[in-house]
Amino acid sequence: MSTATKSCIFIKKLGRSLCFPARTISTAQLLVHRIYIYQPTTTIGSTDLATACLFVAAKMEETIKKLRDILAHSFVISSQPNTDPQSVSTSTTDKMRLGVLDAEQFVMEAIGFDFRTNHPHLLYVKLVKLAGIPRATAAAGWHILADSYFTTLPIQYPSVVIAAGSLCLAWNLDCASPHETSQFVPAAFSIISDSPEKVDGRRNRPDSSNVHNRATSYTGTAPGSSLPEHPQRLPQSLNMSEEWWTLLGISTDDMQSFVRQIADFYLLFFNGTAASPEYIEKHKLGLPSSGMSRRIGQWRMWLQNALTTPVSPKT
Repeated sequence: MSTATKSCIFIKKLGRSLCFPARTISTAQLLVHRIYIYQPTTTIGSTDLATACLFVAAKMEETIKKLRDILAHSFVISSQPNTDPQSVSTSTTDKMRLGVLDAEQFVMEAIGFDFRTNHPHLLYVKLVKLAGIPRATAAAGWHILADSYFTTLPIQYPSVVIAAGSLCLAWNLDCASPHETSQFVPAAFSIISDSPEKVDGRRNRPDSSNVHNRATSYTGTAPGSSLPEHPQRLPQSLNMSEEWWTLLGISTDDMQSFVRQIADFYLLFFNGTAASPEYIEKHKLGLPSSGMSRRIGQWRMWLQNALTTPVSPKT
């Protein structure tokens, strides 16, 4: 597990302990990824760096808490899990203060004092309302969105792709039949169907239709360039059985790439036996959301079994 991922896990624990909202935790995790991309050889300790990222994120999102409280909770999580943060002595937090303040300065310099952020959370809520999907499906998509910040996907893609991709994967998980899933799903997971027409039976359109999708796609943004933006205008409703993401300016190629990458992230933690010690130990870390890796792993095997043709043994 990479240092950035470990720092993101620590931030999630610390953020929840301090009752920070999801956007503050996500911002702190995003800062971690930006730092380890541009400053991979930093000598600052991972605990100090993660704490400083959350401290900076709290200021950025205007959810400010006292540094002493953040330090006390950080000490408890990193050193003494069974201790009440209120009982941490002032002398202990004072010893931590200088290191975290130095790390805070490093964080701000590493990101070039660029404090602009563009979160997918609010857009995701709007898309859920437009799609009219069940509450359970919306909750699954919210977990996927939050877990994407354990990866570098929020740096690779604009926030509109993160929001739409999380919703798309959650909806596909609830499809009653593999043939009801999004058109790109079999190709995304390298599943060859015995009847390609069945997979795309709802639309039955040629592959060349994706040319229009790419033409209407957003302009990709590399790190350091102008920030990606939300769609200027949202449709009045979303038909989840169609390629609804094109209405947001997202190409099918980008949607397929995001869904495949976030699913692969979950599959890294998938184990067919949920009660196995390895599976339980991985989920103690809070990575990824409890049960989601198992659900996506089982969904992946369901797709494979349903869409492939059994191969007859050679005689």
